[in-house]
Amino acid sequence: MNATEPNPVEQGLREEKLFQGISLTPSLALIKKTLIFDLLTIRRIILDVFLMVLVPVMALGFMSDILSGEEQILEFLGFLTWYFNFAIMFPIIIIGATGPLIAEELRSGTLLFLVSKPINRTRIILSKFIALYIFGMVISLLSLTVISIFALMIHSQFIGVGEYIGIFFVYSLVITLFFGGVTMGFSSIFRKPRSVSFLPLALVIFSFLVLMMFKPFIIFAGENWYEKYMLYNLDIGYHFANVFLWIGESIVPEIDDYFIAFVIFGIFKLDLDDGGIGDKTSYYHPVGSFIYLIVVAVIFVVLGALYLKKRDIS
Repeated sequence: MNATEPNPVEQGLREEKLFQGISLTPSLALIKKTLIFDLLTIRRIILDVFLMVLVPVMALGFMSDILSGEEQILEFLGFLTWYFNFAIMFPIIIIGATGPLIAEELRSGTLLFLVSKPINRTRIILSKFIALYIFGMVISLLSLTVISIFALMIHSQFIGVGEYIGIFFVYSLVITLFFGGVTMGFSSIFRKPRSVSFLPLALVIFSFLVLMMFKPFIIFAGENWYEKYMLYNLDIGYHFANVFLWIGESIVPEIDDYFIAFVIFGIFKLDLDDGGIGDKTSYYHPVGSFIYLIVVAVIFVVLGALYLKKRDIS
């Protein structure tokens, strides 16, 4: 057997020890197993936190002579964290962590061991999803703390640390819910982890990279095609930006002053006369966008659970 591939015998023995002589319920035991052996490994934590803090730390270092005053620091670091960290990097990390949770155990045969225990397949998915959620909270909190400490070391004017961490930590919970749920559904359907991750990663790339390039032409067209054809209904980036602004305004009411990019995401109209952000579009109420993201995630988790329930894993 290839040394890089998981050994189902070793994994079975490891999981057998976890379930034997344990006072936890099978679901809690599986959450513990997923966290300790699959997600919160030292190597994964170090790598994921490094990827999350690399660009903000480097950008703050290079821009230290240019940025001056609390507002400039908040605007620069806030947008960088929102777009690079939590629109691109964090979803990629969540997708990469979720993909193998079911698919790898299906491929290696260790899921057969799990279903032999007093825990049904639906609870297996839910237990792994809870473990993933805890993992997302740990990575998000560690990353934001490291970035904040570095920002304070370089810019003593950065006094909004609590608000910065609070807004993005709460926002990370929404990202974990959505991309974790979508990927968990695919992980229950497909056997290869690469196949599982492809579609959610394509969604991230399309929503936050490709669409960003073409959206100005759509929004600023003569008839505003984005509004005319109600494209915001399918725009995940719009719904995430809408939820982020909702979270941010509840903590820092003037947060929209720091994010002119909200215009590109369809949250605000561009005020050409004033050269800044205009009125809110209000295509969806933020609660509606939040429900939209939850419903999509739940649909994929339920579909995955139903498919796994009927699947032959022998």
